[in-house]
Amino acid sequence: MTADIQPTPRQLLPADFQVTDWPTLEPYFKELSERTISSLQDLEQWLKDLSELEAVISEDACWRQIKMTCDTENPALAESFNYFMMEIQPKIQPFSDLLNRKLVENPLTKELKEPAYYTYLRNVRKNIDLFRRKHSLTV
Repeated sequence: MTADIQPTPRQLLPADFQVTDWPTLEPYFKELSERTISSLQDLEQWLKDLSELEAVISEDACWRQIKMTCDTENPALAESFNYFMMEIQPKIQPFSDLLNRKLVENPLTKELKEPAYYTYLRNVRKNIDLFRRKHSLTV
């Protein structure tokens, strides 16, 4: 048996988008942080877009790590992983906190269906509690 697994079509990012550096990612974080959410439908679309962005970034980071550990003799693969961890990831964290706060502070969040969002929202609140800002963020 085989499964015909198809990727979910992207809605926020271009289909061929690749994580290369912070300047390619930052506009998407800014757009999400500045987007107006005035209805439950807006909020759910915002969550889908945020999820897509996070999934693309996570997949990229995981592949960088996998490639590096599979070919330990290739310094370019180690550089790629280290670049992500040292140059991209630290810039994502403050925006992640900002977006988490935007979500929990939005009054519409209370209208999300509790069973479907309970674990996710609990995790978001925990991430807010754990995040410690070392530098101020200007967005």
